[in-house]
Amino acid sequence: MSFLNSIRRYGLPKALHNHASKITFSTTTLRSKSLYVTTPIFYVNASPHLGHLYSMLLSDTRVRWEKLNPKNRAFLLTGTDEHGLKIQEVAAKQGIECQELVDLVSQNFKVLAEKMNIKYDRFIRTTDGDHIAAVKYFWEIMESKNLIYQGSHSGWYSISDETFYPENQIESITDASTGREKKISKETKNEVKYQEETNYFFRLSKFQGDLIQFLENNPNFIKPQNKYNELLKELKESKLTDLSVSRPSSRLNWGIEVPNDPSQKIYVWFDALMNYLTAAGFPCEFELQNGLYNTPEKNLWPATHVIGKDIIRFHCIYWPIFLMAAGIELPKQVIVHSHWLSDGFKMSKSLGNVVDPMSTNLYYGQDALRFFLMENSNIETDCNYSEKNFFHTRENLIGKYANLITRCGGASFNIREAVDNYYQGKFNDINQLLKTHLLNQEELEAILDVKSELVQDLNGLYESMNGKFSSFDQMKAIQDWWSVNEKANLLFQLGQPWIYKKAINNESSEEKKHAYEIIRSFYVFMAAETGRIASILIYPVMPELSTRFLDRLAVDAAKRNSDYCTIGSDPTYGTNANSKLHKVPIERVPMRGD
Repeated sequence: MSFLNSIRRYGLPKALHNHASKITFSTTTLRSKSLYVTTPIFYVNASPHLGHLYSMLLSDTRVRWEKLNPKNRAFLLTGTDEHGLKIQEVAAKQGIECQELVDLVSQNFKVLAEKMNIKYDRFIRTTDGDHIAAVKYFWEIMESKNLIYQGSHSGWYSISDETFYPENQIESITDASTGREKKISKETKNEVKYQEETNYFFRLSKFQGDLIQFLENNPNFIKPQNKYNELLKELKESKLTDLSVSRPSSRLNWGIEVPNDPSQKIYVWFDALMNYLTAAGFPCEFELQNGLYNTPEKNLWPATHVIGKDIIRFHCIYWPIFLMAAGIELPKQVIVHSHWLSDGFKMSKSLGNVVDPMSTNLYYGQDALRFFLMENSNIETDCNYSEKNFFHTRENLIGKYANLITRCGGASFNIREAVDNYYQGKFNDINQLLKTHLLNQEELEAILDVKSELVQDLNGLYESMNGKFSSFDQMKAIQDWWSVNEKANLLFQLGQPWIYKKAINNESSEEKKHAYEIIRSFYVFMAAETGRIASILIYPVMPELSTRFLDRLAVDAAKRNSDYCTIGSDPTYGTNANSKLHKVPIERVPMRGD
């Protein structure tokens, strides 16, 4: 009896049922359609590197940003890809079982997520029972539609990429180490070798026209635009061939067995891509009607996939076609990010320029590293890691962001009093007070201009950053964030609230004394409000440091969301914010290597 018929007759396997209940619990409590963001599942044949962290971080900040709005819900999926020939070969060399190897190595990615504060909702492994059951179910859907057939196959196979490449995706190069010519994939630059074998094929070519039409009707499906254009051009100019979706068990024994054919194992990408559906509760949480798997309103699906540019073919050709063929809604979007260079060069062990995210985090701290990677990257072009630039970024965080909060939080000021003054309307006529009682009148025009711009920018900051974060443009969102910090620091510096203490003590006129007190308090309020709002809005990027600042300002935990990101939206904070007992939230360290 087939796997599919077995499910129809006897119900879902225990592995699917068990996890289905968890998914049902997490999705049925959603008040509206959730944002479902996925990283690639990372192949466990090597240690985590900066590229893995970048995929995780792009996804994590996007999900955290979504959750800043209390009306929104978001789900983050990450995990590990644990089947395939590379795992089999490494395990054989180490003299251990494949399962033992992946159990050990997959933990490295969990540790990276933990150390870098990546808050995933599920860490999926392709060796998970519910995933294996879902893959087999998916296979039999394809088989029942006559979309899988058996045949002989020859072509250029890459062990590193676990895939066959067509002739037009192959190029010849001279190996620098041996001087010999070798064949590589144009896309991934990994070596390929010619192989012949008998396996199963999926009728990929049948859906080429459908995919082209879908892409033309959905120009935002792939971001950035240049990747969309490249892929659509390739599809229009090159004919897709049917895809090999299994390997002989004699060659590959570490994989999911093809239903009813123990001589074949399911191709690793056919297996791996399914993880996104497994985590959404497929097939339990989908409604099968007239051969289509409809997505219930409260289901996680469809996903927004975040991937590196080296795996675009799998996610933007194979995966959409698999879903079309099965009658499942396609993903919402595929975000294709570029890679990281180190001081302008591709990272490599031979050059000694590989950036270890774990050691960098240990020395400089997770928030500084998270911030640098988001501030200095965009998805369209390769990004450059520089120790010098990273150190400079960290120093800016201390000198501008941290400094603003520690300045207005000094023992000679009173943030709580400043907040009360705002709510009592004492700043309503602040422009007039500045014009008549400002001690440094030569700065009046500059102070009024900066104050006006800061008020406007702060009140629009969430909406401005929201549009950019929603488009995975973290760099420009952070530029907006820096702008208000710099203007608040400038206002504080121009206003010099510290000079009013002596004037208040020496002034005999109660009217002037009161005016000086209000002006001084106003500068403190604007600095504190900027720090409060900026800390809420940078939380998705720097969760630990921003939390320390919000704790320092005594901002209630329930008021750290987008509802409280305009001036005067929180009347309750500031108690003991100026106490001398507060510790420095982030300390300076010398640049590594100095």
